[in-house]
Amino acid sequence: MLVGEPFGSFGTMMPLGHTALYLDRVCADGPLKVRMCHPGEPQGVVLARYHRIGEYDWLASPVMQFLYATDRMEELLSFATPEAVWTMRQRYRERYLRALVPDGTEGTSDGHGGDMEEWWESAGMAYNRRVWAYEVATTEEQDERFVTQMNARPNKHLYHLKKTNCADFIAELVNVYFPNTVHNDRVADFGLMTPKEVVRCVAAYGAAHPEAKLRIYQVPQVPGSLRRSKPVRGGAESGLKTKRYLFTLMVIQPEVPAALAVLYWKHGRWAVGTRAEPAPDLPTTVAADTAGASRVEVASGPQQSGQHLADTTRNSSEK
Repeated sequence: MLVGEPFGSFGTMMPLGHTALYLDRVCADGPLKVRMCHPGEPQGVVLARYHRIGEYDWLASPVMQFLYATDRMEELLSFATPEAVWTMRQRYRERYLRALVPDGTEGTSDGHGGDMEEWWESAGMAYNRRVWAYEVATTEEQDERFVTQMNARPNKHLYHLKKTNCADFIAELVNVYFPNTVHNDRVADFGLMTPKEVVRCVAAYGAAHPEAKLRIYQVPQVPGSLRRSKPVRGGAESGLKTKRYLFTLMVIQPEVPAALAVLYWKHGRWAVGTRAEPAPDLPTTVAADTAGASRVEVASGPQQSGQHLADTTRNSSEK
């Protein structure tokens, strides 16, 4: 489970964040399908539902591209500016999404792009927001069943804020692996499925099942001139902690903030990212060395730990 902090004007208005699913034994088979990773292949795919990606419901992104819009160490940005990030995303689009987002339809860096305007949210998210990861163990058999189910289901636009948002999508996928694990909070979130509630349920599952080996990681937002992301909040919490809502309600309807405070105190105080550790390094592209063998490069990412938790000498073919 990946939970991205809210950012930008919409994130200020609706500080709920965004959620996605990362699987380390499953790889992207293009942006609309998934498959099991090949032995030695740099591993991992991120699946997420988006509001405006044309006729499609979800996209599959290799994990390095999802976080940094590149799979090469030398291309990682150490200081992110809007211009540099847009260039990275354009390069990603040209490599992986050109069939879905042809030249001339990609829109602009300020988010205006018609029906496909959210394609850029599938690449370089660590430039715009801090990301929290909640990891639980799965089996290879579970992954294989998941791949079969995902490829069999229609990938048609379903997004609806109240009924089928990004958190609903991930809740559905988590429940494929662990049935009845994720449910919405009808009190604190007013029945809306939120990213915070999805990870709260996953964390509760991990706490109740030691065999799941729950671990929590933080992927920091890359330093730069882009605005910093904000904390992930739930439904009642958003009304209580967002100043534009709180001050207005205190003036015109003061009983509402009081009710929100009760709901938050009883149901919404759980915090995203508690006891998180620095994220492990991620394998990037497979590069051939001068001896004809190959190696997997490992990206530690800006402000990440220098300890490599992935094997950098796995044999693999050029991908």
